[in-house]
Amino acid sequence: MKESVRVSERPLALVHSLMCPKNIDNDIATAKKICEGLLSGDKECLGELVTAYNELFINFARRRLLKSDILEDVIQSFWEEMLNGRTICAYAHGSKNTATLQTYFIGVLHRRVIDANRKTSRYEEIHRSAENLQETPDQAPTPHNVLGGLTSNNLARRLLHQALLKLSEEFPQDAILVRMYLEGLDHRQMATRIGKRVDAVKKQFTRKTTGSLAKFKRALTHLMQSQGLTYEDIWGK
Repeated sequence: MKESVRVSERPLALVHSLMCPKNIDNDIATAKKICEGLLSGDKECLGELVTAYNELFINFARRRLLKSDILEDVIQSFWEEMLNGRTICAYAHGSKNTATLQTYFIGVLHRRVIDANRKTSRYEEIHRSAENLQETPDQAPTPHNVLGGLTSNNLARRLLHQALLKLSEEFPQDAILVRMYLEGLDHRQMATRIGKRVDAVKKQFTRKTTGSLAKFKRALTHLMQSQGLTYEDIWGK
């Protein structure tokens, strides 16, 4: 029978002592104790960590998952992964520990959230040119003004897809908007689909540095720079 750890979204009445460790040595000692317990078959010893961190982890994952309905599965799978002892023992016996146990676990959970987002994201092929992703404050995106004619440009499609995937890892809600933008939806259609006000959606395409489109362009630029590419290399402009 598959082992499981019961998790709950009910808030804790008090802050657990593990949330405020005096130093990393205390965290390592705690990890060693739990590691030994798990290796000896004592699954209940993990309960101390669940009590200390579960609410924090739920909130962390909720803010980053593309789909809220997989939150419980992601958290449950995370704790079930901890039952084998490998992760906690790796921290307990690491030779260069500079992070708290909480920070270490957050890093592991973040990777699981990214994995979950990748599995649940099914992006259609993107056939639009990044250089055509321009918009004035009063102009709504439509299939007519974002279509870049990239049907045969495999490199451009791949880069745009990778940039959108990268954006979804860090800013999943922004990625949803950009994906709809690239599909040709206008502001009102986007707002209807995600249940937001039209003006709130529009701001994400007019803010020069903090908007969804601005974040996407930065992700795309970073990808191009990392691969030594320019717009001329991709689009011949």
